[in-house]
Amino acid sequence: MHLVKRGIAVHVLAGVLAAAGGWSLGAAPARAGSGFPLDIRCDARNVVVRSPSRADALISCGGAQAAIGFLASQGLDGTDDIAIEVVPKLPDVVSASAAGCFMESEQRVLIRTYSEFRKLKSWFGIPIDRSLYRSLVSHEVAHSVAARNFKVPHPPIPAKEYIAYITMFSTMAPAQRERVLRRFPGEGFQGDWQMSTTIYLFDPMRFGVQAYRHFLKPANGRDYLHAILAGKAIVE
Repeated sequence: MHLVKRGIAVHVLAGVLAAAGGWSLGAAPARAGSGFPLDIRCDARNVVVRSPSRADALISCGGAQAAIGFLASQGLDGTDDIAIEVVPKLPDVVSASAAGCFMESEQRVLIRTYSEFRKLKSWFGIPIDRSLYRSLVSHEVAHSVAARNFKVPHPPIPAKEYIAYITMFSTMAPAQRERVLRRFPGEGFQGDWQMSTTIYLFDPMRFGVQAYRHFLKPANGRDYLHAILAGKAIVE
């Protein structure tokens, strides 16, 4: 979900997902007064995670690495610094049901702790586990990478969410992705006219699934992704 309040642009994933990453971590000194016991630089050296839990940080590194790797394979630049903060509570600007967000004006990815995320019980109708938690991170990191690759100053909400969702599903564990797809049957969007802000806000989860199916169609894929970044697709 994308919200604007008090001049702050926020991209929110209301629920959230994915698999435990196997990335080793290099600890950096904790920032004085940060309130976070761990300040960790991932193997993807441009990603720093601040987290009260090393386990949550490990998964966050894996989710970030997956998102950056996928988007790089599609021709996006993911080399800018990315800051992820794992927190027990998201800012008041974000819905109480959200599990993560990207604060665009501050270039910060905020993710709830895994223990808080689990309180949601399920997402996309799938029981929450650490695999889904990794996908949550991938979604929000995709927002961060995409924000720095758009060629237009104010891309519409569906354009941003399309990129975040196709990244999340493309990097999700295959068996888990199939479970989600079965929960939301369909053939994917037929074209831009079906990807309005209204349609996204009405059912963000279905939007995400149908966007992924649309991306997989032979006529779309990487070319369509770059058309979005150039402001030539999903224009409102």
